[in-house]
Amino acid sequence: MNKETGMNKETGMNKETGMNKETRDVRATGVSLRVWIVLIVLCLVNVATHLIVMPSLPAQIPTHWGADGAVDGWGPRWMASALGALPLAFLVMFHVVPRIDPKGEAYRISGKFYQGFVIAFTLIMCAIGWLCELTVWGIIPARGVVNVAVSTAIGLLFVGIGNYLPRVKQNYTMGVKTPWALADPDNWRRTQRFGGKCFVVMGLGMVLLGLVAPLFSDSMVVVGIVVLVMGGTAAMYAYSYLVWRNAKRRSL
Repeated sequence: MNKETGMNKETGMNKETGMNKETRDVRATGVSLRVWIVLIVLCLVNVATHLIVMPSLPAQIPTHWGADGAVDGWGPRWMASALGALPLAFLVMFHVVPRIDPKGEAYRISGKFYQGFVIAFTLIMCAIGWLCELTVWGIIPARGVVNVAVSTAIGLLFVGIGNYLPRVKQNYTMGVKTPWALADPDNWRRTQRFGGKCFVVMGLGMVLLGLVAPLFSDSMVVVGIVVLVMGGTAAMYAYSYLVWRNAKRRSL
């Protein structure tokens, strides 16, 4: 009985210790320990693979594509490896930010939003990092594909953020953080709901812009992106302010 009890206690403690580690990480960042491990391994393999193939690349590789989808910028081959390291750098930032946010508890209670965002962003960044090599190897055309692929990926990310934004709880890092939303929980809730719609519109606009970009000059595409992003941001701030002003009038 004692031996069995001792074994059960030991097993229970081991299980509890493992669960506590997982729970602590989810509580601190909103992302499970297993997800962090998988993403870190993925990013390290991504960096290592970039370094392995770097000697086989030409001295100059494509690094920028114009509005018509054609390569119009070149850089040294080490830039491909530098781009490959960006997902790992962002992953470190995503792990640190919830721990230093005064309202870090919001990451845990915001459902799976932050975890989904971290996973999607990391995968998209890893994929974008290979565009230089894939173009050099002729796997993707040097004209007309990269811009559409990048704008579509970013647009879909915006749409995903827009769908989950209403679930984000009040915090200082994530979500639509206007002064009025940070000061009032009700304003925060309403601003995130409106902001979610704005992000969906901006995301669909990014996808459309990528499809029609070859018809316009680089400067026109840049203007379109600025108008789309700045317009959406201005709308979110204006809405949050109007909610605050109306609430203030009602309280008088």
